[in-house]
Amino acid sequence: MASLVFNTPWLRVRSLPELAPAFLRRRQCSLLYSSRRSFAVVACSSSPGNNGGPVRVRFAPSPTGNLHVGGARTALFNYLFARSKGGKFVLRIEDTDLERSTRESEAAVLQDLSWLGLDWDEGPGVAGDFGPYRQSERNALYKQYAEKLLESGHVYRCFCSSEELVKMKEIAKLKQLPPVYTGKWATATDGEIEQELEKGTPFTYRFRVPKQGSLKINDLIRGEVCWNLDTLGDFVVMRSNGQPVYNFCVTVDDATMAISHVIRAEEHLPNTLRQALIYKALEFPMPQFAHVSLILAPDRSKLSKRHGATSVGQYREMGYLPQGMVNYLALLGWGDGTENEFFTLEDLVEKFSIERVNKSGAIFDSTKLRWMNGQHLRALPNEKLTKLVGERWKSAGILSESEGSFVDEAVELLKDGIELVTDSDKVLLNLLSYPLHATLASPEAKPAVEDKLHEVAASLIAAYDSGEIPSALAEGQGAWQKWVKAFGKSLKRKGKSLFMPLRVLLTGKLHGPEMATSIVLIHKAGSSGIVVPQAGFVSMEERFKILREIDWEALNKGESVPIESTATVST
Repeated sequence: MASLVFNTPWLRVRSLPELAPAFLRRRQCSLLYSSRRSFAVVACSSSPGNNGGPVRVRFAPSPTGNLHVGGARTALFNYLFARSKGGKFVLRIEDTDLERSTRESEAAVLQDLSWLGLDWDEGPGVAGDFGPYRQSERNALYKQYAEKLLESGHVYRCFCSSEELVKMKEIAKLKQLPPVYTGKWATATDGEIEQELEKGTPFTYRFRVPKQGSLKINDLIRGEVCWNLDTLGDFVVMRSNGQPVYNFCVTVDDATMAISHVIRAEEHLPNTLRQALIYKALEFPMPQFAHVSLILAPDRSKLSKRHGATSVGQYREMGYLPQGMVNYLALLGWGDGTENEFFTLEDLVEKFSIERVNKSGAIFDSTKLRWMNGQHLRALPNEKLTKLVGERWKSAGILSESEGSFVDEAVELLKDGIELVTDSDKVLLNLLSYPLHATLASPEAKPAVEDKLHEVAASLIAAYDSGEIPSALAEGQGAWQKWVKAFGKSLKRKGKSLFMPLRVLLTGKLHGPEMATSIVLIHKAGSSGIVVPQAGFVSMEERFKILREIDWEALNKGESVPIESTATVST
């Protein structure tokens, strides 16, 4: 609810219902009017949706670029509010900026919203009773309401030139006054106006702002917000070229589309003053307002391109899941009051409430977003995750096939190291590589080398040449683990003293995923031929060839080992 208070004598103004849709023809406000310089609303009933009426919210992007993550969060909060209240989520395209608006940008915004799963009930492509849903197709409606304001005296024609307006601002600056319009044409006589019209002088429509008083709203997120009207000045609602101004369009659209709650970014909070005045002048029911805090960069500045990716489309291309993106955006300023951070879209609909939206700015943490995406990635059904990663490996040119036992086992082994689908390339290539020389030359490998690594290598080579290792690997993981146990007994080694040398010698690394499964997969990659030649895969046969060429005597003396390329292509 909003209220206006003025110190003026009041006379009741007769409403003009003929332009209003049926749902607006109820008298919900008392408009009080005295002369052309002041009016006041002393009472306004509850808005639709607050007293048993339907909840209707809207997301109204401008198709002048990509969908920013801040816009996506605003859309999400509107969607969640509507779904949680059994209401309608309306998509409206604000394309009155004819020079910058493009259908390509509009299509990209619609694609991003659909990808996030935010399906709209009314809007482009979805029929509704309150269309059209593009502002560029609603000009006739804006002109009708502008004329209504002119007839009622709430707006007037202003014939000031651009030069005159610039001069007014300069004078106000010198006097240290707000740069507001001085009201030159607010008190013009009918004769003066007719004279300019006869000359064909261009004019705008300016809204008469009361000189005294204040406007107060109860924001659902920010609480009570108040403005003094003497800081505003008479503002333009229609330009001289006949195009409506943003604040006028938005007010007419929200009212004629029966929007009950306006949930938007806090940067629109100053617009509320102008819009509230227009609501009252047209005797439109006032919606409830909720202004969501900005999304901030880690340095607490407004999130922008200089901080990295900022659009939904960029994150989609980077391999993020819509589930992870939606979950993370919801937590930027909202929580359910518990320590839980994992939510599906269905969970969010069930738990969301506007009362739990924080008015403080939310920090966008890309590391947290990656982690959140990983949680949702691993929560996918095994079949879906395997299909997603398998197709990625094939499209990335690592594997020749996107499905099969190798893909199934590799995904199961490596999934804990994947937060983005694109991460799967790195973890698979790491498994297939064999950087033995680099590992042996590292300080971290010194304890393993000094633990008679050369003796383990000699025994391992002998077992490979005898056919023991190829035979065990061909039979699968159970046979391989049985062989490893017997091999350890023969060397009188177990635990770390057995497994660390085997890991280094067979994988070429000191660390990695579960070793037995890794070794069997490396064997399977070589025997199946699923890895493309360009992937840098080093087969088991080539690994043992490299092992035979190691100068263990020089290594044991602490001499440097030449780091040769071990990413030899398998033949």
